[in-house]
Amino acid sequence: MIVAIDGPAGSGKSTVARALAAREGFVYLDTGAMYRAVTLKVLKAQVPVAETAQVAKLAQEAVIEFVPGVPGEAPQVMLDGKDVTAAIRTAQIDQNVSAVASVPAVRQAMVAQQRAVAKNIDIVAEGRDMGTVVFPDAQVKVFLSADAAARAWRRTIEREGGNAAQPGAQVKDQALYESVLKDIQSRDAQDEANAASPLHPAADATLLDSTRMTPQQVVDAIANLVALAQARQAATASDNAAAAQSSVAEKGAPSQPASSQAAPAASGPDASKAKATGAKAPKTKPGQAPMKPFHNTFDDYYDHGMREFPLPARCVFNVAAGLIYGFSRLYWPWDYEGGQQLIDELKERELGTVMVMNHVSMVEPVITVVMFWRQGLRIRPVFKQEFNKNDLMRWVFSRVGGIPVDRGTADLKAVRRCQRALKRGESILIYPEGTRIRDDDGKAPIHGGFALIAQMAKTDVTPSAVIGVRDVTPEGAHIPRPHRVHFKVGAPLKFGALGVKGRKAQLEAMEAKAMDKVFELRAQLRRDYPGEW
Repeated sequence: MIVAIDGPAGSGKSTVARALAAREGFVYLDTGAMYRAVTLKVLKAQVPVAETAQVAKLAQEAVIEFVPGVPGEAPQVMLDGKDVTAAIRTAQIDQNVSAVASVPAVRQAMVAQQRAVAKNIDIVAEGRDMGTVVFPDAQVKVFLSADAAARAWRRTIEREGGNAAQPGAQVKDQALYESVLKDIQSRDAQDEANAASPLHPAADATLLDSTRMTPQQVVDAIANLVALAQARQAATASDNAAAAQSSVAEKGAPSQPASSQAAPAASGPDASKAKATGAKAPKTKPGQAPMKPFHNTFDDYYDHGMREFPLPARCVFNVAAGLIYGFSRLYWPWDYEGGQQLIDELKERELGTVMVMNHVSMVEPVITVVMFWRQGLRIRPVFKQEFNKNDLMRWVFSRVGGIPVDRGTADLKAVRRCQRALKRGESILIYPEGTRIRDDDGKAPIHGGFALIAQMAKTDVTPSAVIGVRDVTPEGAHIPRPHRVHFKVGAPLKFGALGVKGRKAQLEAMEAKAMDKVFELRAQLRRDYPGEW
């Protein structure tokens, strides 16, 4: 897999790329360092940048290597056998690298080396044209930007030996900051005017503005894109395998002899019958074997339908849901605009829906679960795996039908569990923001796996929004307070109505449209109930 991160100077590409590569176990390809190394070679040779033929010759002769260092840190950069890691990060290199990199022959030499490195390994490549020129077929493309002032601030702190990611970091030398800002603005103009490869995002790149994001938030956002791309690859591979098997069956290919097939392990009545008759016992799939009255595993609860839960668990859920329903109606008087229409539609069909909503408090999933319960339906919230570190939380989430997801990874187990639940008629509740957002803008990087889940289950996505819950648990409060809560549900969004073809294009279109609708619904609620958040 190739992850291509592009963006202007100082946007944080290198920091993010290194951290992402360490997190995912990918190789970090610092393409910017390659151009800086060539620039250093040119300056040391005292060759004018305008002498493009001589510059190109030096680039072609340059031997650039990366020596891995401490995990998560930048590798050591070697130029013609010498360590130039520090030498390529000076102001003089900053001022000349764009001009050197704009020489077509230099770019050709570097691109050839970069593509050769990426042939057989997973890489994270950062630069200025990774997604547009070097790796146009990269599975993940990101264009990382930030305003010039923020980029100059970060780079100045780095030059002063500080860490811009540390809270409270400050610029010490204002004159240096002004100089760096001027250089960045000048380089931006050069990059945009570069005829060989102007700086711009790829058409299919995800745009991220890091001005007010921490490096970790940026890494989390890109890691989610990686996980989604991995899940898509796995789904495509699965579909291709199924299609191949179907094709073989249609052609009448002979099946494998029984003697060459290994007998899968199984238990229960089918296994006993198979043993008595000498037949092969079928393999039990997740959620297939009936649950026991007691002593089931957490995986049993995640894999089975909620109506298949053992009687004691269903009794506990029903009693708790009834009490919470009554309490919530009195303590947080809530209304669910559009909810009844959705419920009526779900009762008339076999498949559940994937409901997506903005996330402000733990109150909104509780109300949504009991609202569905009151109508005789079940909705299963998807929750982050971190909650399972607490035994009590893990027990509660499993009994209310929650499905854990390991964020930042291609958690196909969670995707398949959601897919099976939807096909059983249960709905899925997902918060694509991945965490509670409590500011007035209320937007964060989106974890887009919800579209893949809906697509695999051949169902729709229902956007919804909530306001009023921020005042239920204001900052500093540990006990929820009484306050009115308002929900609004939009019409289900169907893949066939998106007007695009192709699995990947449909997923991207669904993710964008669904979240746009969520924020539109939230804005409508705020207009209807001024002052509520």
